[in-house]
Amino acid sequence: MEQRPMRKPGTATDATADEVQQARYNCVLRSIYDEIYEANPADDSYRVIHEGDVRFCPPPAGCGLAETVRAIADDLIHPEDRQVFLRLLNPQELQKNTDREKREYLIGEVRKKCRDSRYRWARLTVFPLSGPLEQPLLMVCVQDIDAQKNAGGIARENALLQRQRLDNLRYKTVVDHTDTLVFEWRGHEPTYTSPRIPDLLAGNYDGRRLFDVWREDGVLYPSDRPVFESCLREMAAGSHSGEMTVRLRVRDGRFIWCKVTYTCLEDPDVGVRCIGTINDVDSVTRAEQALRFRAEYDPLTGAYNMQTFFEKAGRLIRQNTGGSCYIVRFDVAGFKGINERFGLDEGNRLLRAIAHLVRKNLHKGREAFARLSGDIFAVCLSGDRQRVREFVEWLSSQINDYTQAYRVQLFFGICPVATRKAPVHVLCDWAFLALKTVKGSDLTNYAFYDGALRQRVLDENYIRDQMHEALEKKQFVLFLQPKVEISTGRIVGAEALARWQHPEDGLILPGRFVPLFERNGFIIRFDEYIWELTCKMLRHWLDKGYRPAPVSINVSRMHFNDDKFCNKLLRLTDKYELPRHLLELELTESALFESEKNLVRVIQDLQEQGFHFSMDDFGTGYSSLSTLRSLPFNIVKLDRTFISDGPDNERGQIVARNTIEMARQLQMKIIAEGVETLEQARFLLSIGCNYAQGYYYARPVDVEEFEVLSFVQEKAFWVAPTLQAEARRRGLPVGVAAPEREY
Repeated sequence: MEQRPMRKPGTATDATADEVQQARYNCVLRSIYDEIYEANPADDSYRVIHEGDVRFCPPPAGCGLAETVRAIADDLIHPEDRQVFLRLLNPQELQKNTDREKREYLIGEVRKKCRDSRYRWARLTVFPLSGPLEQPLLMVCVQDIDAQKNAGGIARENALLQRQRLDNLRYKTVVDHTDTLVFEWRGHEPTYTSPRIPDLLAGNYDGRRLFDVWREDGVLYPSDRPVFESCLREMAAGSHSGEMTVRLRVRDGRFIWCKVTYTCLEDPDVGVRCIGTINDVDSVTRAEQALRFRAEYDPLTGAYNMQTFFEKAGRLIRQNTGGSCYIVRFDVAGFKGINERFGLDEGNRLLRAIAHLVRKNLHKGREAFARLSGDIFAVCLSGDRQRVREFVEWLSSQINDYTQAYRVQLFFGICPVATRKAPVHVLCDWAFLALKTVKGSDLTNYAFYDGALRQRVLDENYIRDQMHEALEKKQFVLFLQPKVEISTGRIVGAEALARWQHPEDGLILPGRFVPLFERNGFIIRFDEYIWELTCKMLRHWLDKGYRPAPVSINVSRMHFNDDKFCNKLLRLTDKYELPRHLLELELTESALFESEKNLVRVIQDLQEQGFHFSMDDFGTGYSSLSTLRSLPFNIVKLDRTFISDGPDNERGQIVARNTIEMARQLQMKIIAEGVETLEQARFLLSIGCNYAQGYYYARPVDVEEFEVLSFVQEKAFWVAPTLQAEARRRGLPVGVAAPEREY
């Protein structure tokens, strides 16, 4: 290869070489760009350097640079790309780009108008140049890139379609595996409905929106319409998504629970696009409902259970701000006997019938009822007292006709809701207190909880709060009421009675606290405390040389459930070294026990140890004669009601006389309590009863006074002449001629 010699710069040959090199550059530029312009922002001018096979419309002639740029933007650039074009060729920005230290090339892509009025994509590149005398210039190059853009767009569309196909496959897989039914709509026009929807659900799918089909063709379960309409209102208000669980009718006529969801999407091409889905959740929903039912309802009657009633009734009471509310508690008299006689199935049938009747008479949404337990029901009623009375009378009359096999009687306790903050369980307790006042009554079968009952409850709470402290501080004191021989007036015994010496309320009588102690079990500790005081008192008298008569102490039936009862009495009398006949054990005839054999065994065991038993309040129960026959009491105390009308009632005289005679034949001693008049004392003496206890002789007195009365003064109460005459007629001792105390 021939080598060419190097030429020195600056010669004519060098100039020719530069021109050749420039020509090559120009050729390259023309091969790349379709249009090349030279712009001079300083003097607002430009000139055309190159125009190839021109497709684009040329700029207007005879204008300066700035005016030409504006004209091209307005007439030759696609409206959507004008801002890009003006930012790129803004004369102020071009002027800045001529600064040597800040020069850089600029690129932008716009759609430029062609001679056939179509638009093609063009890439504009602005290069900074140095003109003659170092004058700053710009070169604007235009390149047709429409084919590239279209090819890139197609590639992107293909990629997008591929992704969409994959998404659709995934979507279909999820839908198929979850048994999801899909439907779509825009506005009120359905755009897609899964073909499985008409196969499954009832209704005529004739181009209406699914929601309209369900509403108009009876597909929607009527009770679910509020939920359905609420969901549609939220969607109409602009909610982008939501769901509802409703029952829809299927082709065989059944209703199944379905979960329906919707999602609203913004589609830039067609506006709002809504997609809905349907899932069969019937088995799951019914299982949840069954669990909820077992948690909230009584399975036998379908009424609320206790806890649910407390919650529901409390909510109803708080919501009923403008009216009155009442809690009614009722039960069935003798329900246990119905179960025992006719069987549990019959008892359950009765309970279901009561629940059905109650449900018929309630105002749905404003009232509620529950089965608390067994045969005990509770109702929350709204309205006035007349509404409550009508409910009670209607239910009572309806249940009276329930069966001819046995009598069904309901008893009601009614508690007005005085304050809406009162807990419902407390209101039920107050209603129960009212119920107890009429339970078993033949006069009425309902009672309202009122101020008197409220005061009783408050009083019981007051006593309950202090009873333990009172026992510890020995506030319970012993009183004694003399037992008197009628013919001589002498004291032949006493009954130990308790009083509560309250530091603020003074002396409280046992009628105020003993019944409560019986109910709450405190009577056990209380009785043992009184027994201890009695034994200590008897020991004190013996130590003084007195000859005390027997003192009777009250024994609650609850003691007979205590296996240590006998040993407690034996240890107590041994502790104070007392003759056991001095401690007389007094039982109430109205408080006899279910286990008569156990009672007989305990009485006989203690009698063998020297204790004596007396039956208190004889004549108040229904089994008085049976009690005399079966229980081995030593003494019988006639109740005050037994003799109150004896002198004026011939039939009463016959009953009293024969009862006393029968007790004598059973070798039982007789003493009458509650004797308040001379006539009663004379009547007792005339029928063979010579011992009495009551206000006619003395009220209960404290231990010190009784000691003076009985041992110091050796008091004998005055015997009226009529009593003396009757005593002599019957051969009884009178006055000083009386024998030693035998009682």
